[in-house]
Amino acid sequence: MTAPNVDLVRQFLKGQNLEQVGKVDEAVELYELALASDFDSSGPYDRLIVIYSNQTRHKDVIRVAEAALTHVHTYEDKKAWYERMRGEAQRAQDKLPRAVPKRTR
Repeated sequence: MTAPNVDLVRQFLKGQNLEQVGKVDEAVELYELALASDFDSSGPYDRLIVIYSNQTRHKDVIRVAEAALTHVHTYEDKKAWYERMRGEAQRAQDKLPRAVPKRTR
């Protein structure tokens, strides 16, 4: 494992600790750093998908699932889970009402 990956693993583990003590926003910041670095392990992607799903942040679930499909080296069932989560988030996003501009007189 290279030094940058070791740092990313440490950040992920710190994020898990923060999440466990209720500091979800701080954990998300660390998980997002791993994504920005194209981290190739599933941990941060999985946690973000769960967090964003619970917060009904469909666009973020889609973004993270797509990043996981691109960067994570994992088994086929896990890839299928990323695809399923992306699809569910896309369907949920499509059901949201579209914003309509206000009419001005």
